[in-house]
Amino acid sequence: MIPDGTSTSLLSIARWYLHYQDSTQNNLNIDPYIRGLLGTCSSDAPIGDSAPTTSCYMTGQPSQTGFISTYPVKTDHDLFPIDATRAYQPLATLLEASKQMLHKSTGLVFTCEFPHATPADCAAHTYNRGSYKTIAPQMVHNLVDVVIGGGVSYLLPEYQDFLKEHGYQVFLDDKQGMLNCDKAPFWALFNESSMPYEIERDPKTTPSLAEMTRKAIQMLASDPNGFFLMVEGSKVDWAAHDNDGKNALLEFIEFDKACKEALNFANKDGQTLVVIVPDHGTGAVTIGNAKSNHGYDKLSLNQIMSSFEDYKLPTWSMSEKLKEVETSEWPALFEKYYNVQITNADIEYLQSARDYNKSPMPKEQRKGNISLTKMLSQFLYGRTYFGFTTFGHTIENVFYAMYHPQNEVLTGYVTNIQLHEYLCDQLHLTDSLSKLTSEIYVDHHKVFENYTTRIDSLAPNHYKLVVKNKKNTLEADSYTNFITVNKKKIELPSIIVYMHRNNTFYLPKNLNQYLK
Repeated sequence: MIPDGTSTSLLSIARWYLHYQDSTQNNLNIDPYIRGLLGTCSSDAPIGDSAPTTSCYMTGQPSQTGFISTYPVKTDHDLFPIDATRAYQPLATLLEASKQMLHKSTGLVFTCEFPHATPADCAAHTYNRGSYKTIAPQMVHNLVDVVIGGGVSYLLPEYQDFLKEHGYQVFLDDKQGMLNCDKAPFWALFNESSMPYEIERDPKTTPSLAEMTRKAIQMLASDPNGFFLMVEGSKVDWAAHDNDGKNALLEFIEFDKACKEALNFANKDGQTLVVIVPDHGTGAVTIGNAKSNHGYDKLSLNQIMSSFEDYKLPTWSMSEKLKEVETSEWPALFEKYYNVQITNADIEYLQSARDYNKSPMPKEQRKGNISLTKMLSQFLYGRTYFGFTTFGHTIENVFYAMYHPQNEVLTGYVTNIQLHEYLCDQLHLTDSLSKLTSEIYVDHHKVFENYTTRIDSLAPNHYKLVVKNKKNTLEADSYTNFITVNKKKIELPSIIVYMHRNNTFYLPKNLNQYLK
């Protein structure tokens, strides 16, 4: 379970906020299970990007910014030994190994759009995390049993048809359909892209992260072989990137409720491991800023928490509203959504945002400024006691929490690699992922060393490998789980990945048997 971008200090803020709301509440659901701190990084940078940080949890290999469960490129500043000959090789993930080697059911739950970095790290491979058109088909063809989250617009009609042909039910913006579903496999997606922030969510039409987690567990737990489930609280990170303190806080509290669902199940089940860990910190959020330089030790809990209590809208959503209107309409919006009276000086400051196109200030003068969302956060949270050091990620160690039925848990300080090794050990997959990688993600030049090959570009992001030997022809479509041999379709247990950077297909090494 991954609360993306959660700085450890956010846990302190969340505990105090819960106590502020209800004086009998002092703890998070995860508190009894917190075990220590974890170091997370990329292969060549101490401050990690979401794609390679979760990749390391999934594969054991630190990688680079933008790389989704893919071996990194060697640089002159690597933090770990890197084998240059393996650059761009897809790396088998814990989800793929759980499915293919242990025959477990698999699931993904998240609040971002489904091809986003963290869910993609479990079931796709690329060096470009933004390449949704190559990530989405991989996630579909990897045949994950339960997928619940955002991204209706990315599940194209042909992907829906493929899933239905393979026995899946598909629910699009259909909360009741999902809740009434009585068996896997299924996909349930909400919203065109990411799901709304918790503060904006309509509970009638959109499930909470806790509801999605509960449903996924219910559907997966019936498998006698067990299951692998990744749950991401995706938008803690998004709010923290915007320095939107209240919404980072509320997103984390909702994630903590999802953790309660998993922990309650695991405690009753007696056979399930739960691991809770962020992929990195974002923003370095604190309670304590320039406003509290003096008198910080005299501030009451009510003074601290009430300073943002009237904030009813994420700053991203507010900035979208502000962009649609002239500045003359701004005061009414600020009063409605934040109970803040803005001055002409405030308006002059905010209209200098680089992306406010209705600004009377020429675009050239605004070019170097930050976005309206971020300027809005600075303006609003400067009135509170929230503090941030950056709009980006941070080098800090993150917390980790664990439940194990026999209490076989890690403690103290560990690294991302050590966490992966622990997970492999618990799944009895020690050394198995590297073996699986060497079997299913092999350079096509090695697989078909003695055969004639060519790569056809059929359309943007659609490539076909054609291999010929005498009268036999094998064709492999990029980002699918099937090949055709002499026009006969053969489904594979793994996906086929094409890497444009090195013009290479990666596929199972045993495929040459079809040409002999």
